[in-house]
Amino acid sequence: MVESINIVVFIKQVPDVPSIRIDEQRMTIIREGVESIINPLDCVALQAALELRKGQGGNITAITMGPPQSEEVLREALAAGADQGILLTDSVFAGADTLATSHVLARAVSKLKPFPDLLLCGMQSIDSDTGHVGPQLAEELDLPQVCGVNEIHIDGKNLVLKRLSDGFVDTVRVSLPALLTVNKDLCPIRDLSLGEIEVAFSQREIIRWTFSDLNLKRDEVGLRGSATHVRKLRSPATRTGGRIVTGSPQSIVDTLIQKLESMSILDEEDKN
Repeated sequence: MVESINIVVFIKQVPDVPSIRIDEQRMTIIREGVESIINPLDCVALQAALELRKGQGGNITAITMGPPQSEEVLREALAAGADQGILLTDSVFAGADTLATSHVLARAVSKLKPFPDLLLCGMQSIDSDTGHVGPQLAEELDLPQVCGVNEIHIDGKNLVLKRLSDGFVDTVRVSLPALLTVNKDLCPIRDLSLGEIEVAFSQREIIRWTFSDLNLKRDEVGLRGSATHVRKLRSPATRTGGRIVTGSPQSIVDTLIQKLESMSILDEEDKN
């Protein structure tokens, strides 16, 4: 029986969507000086950790990688109830893709004593939307993983999880330690009080680890450690206005068939 549970929650500071700007030289998102928020699904992961700790006891560590300003999201995590926050920050981490990011996060987790029972991530982030970091991190740490979780129950040294997959509910049993990525339906997010925020920003300490603290190789991190390289960015083509088709049901069907034929989507065999 797990008497208490040590949880790591990975949170990411992301640009508020209207504020996103691109560095066209490095082909990366500009994060410095941009209005930012905690990735919404990471807030769900943090709230899930708080609920699990409430029932089991234990410790919650929030970890983020980013520029110095990312300390703000860790302080928000502390305000929400996390026990400690760790900021992984170094200029050589800049421009990392998901693979290079997972190298840094995995090395940070490996430094924690004792090793955590549970690692939680949001299923994806609103800035890149890849959903890669959680699974890559699990592979780096050789942990079982379940993605898109919307229900968590602890059963001894195991978790019983539910997730929605292709319209069906999957029930999965996994042993601890494990890594989960969570979706928005897992739990509601609690609002923070001004008093909690004030204490977190004025009195709590943030642990900072840099490249030299993590025993990494230079070619494993940042742009040099990234397997993904963006060569070109372009805006999507402007969409033309749609056409509203009116008339009898038969005339509407005939019009749609003609349109599909003109686009080479439908041929004579399809009509039969």
